[in-house]
Amino acid sequence: MSSDMINWVWCEDCLEWKNAGEDVAFISIDEHKTGREIMAFTCDKCGNDNENFITSSERMPRGG
Repeated sequence: MSSDMINWVWCEDCLEWKNAGEDVAFISIDEHKTGREIMAFTCDKCGNDNENFITSSERMPRGG
């Protein structure tokens, strides 16, 4: 049995993890100098634009 990975982004205004495919409006993706992907998005809850690293996990990450 295999689980699907979910892409998560952290909203700096709500202080919550958001499902990048369901809880935010995509703006763009760029690559950080470390090679990690950074996603710019508009949070569906607070309506603010944010930019943060993408974290892939089967479940919502803990903390922020």
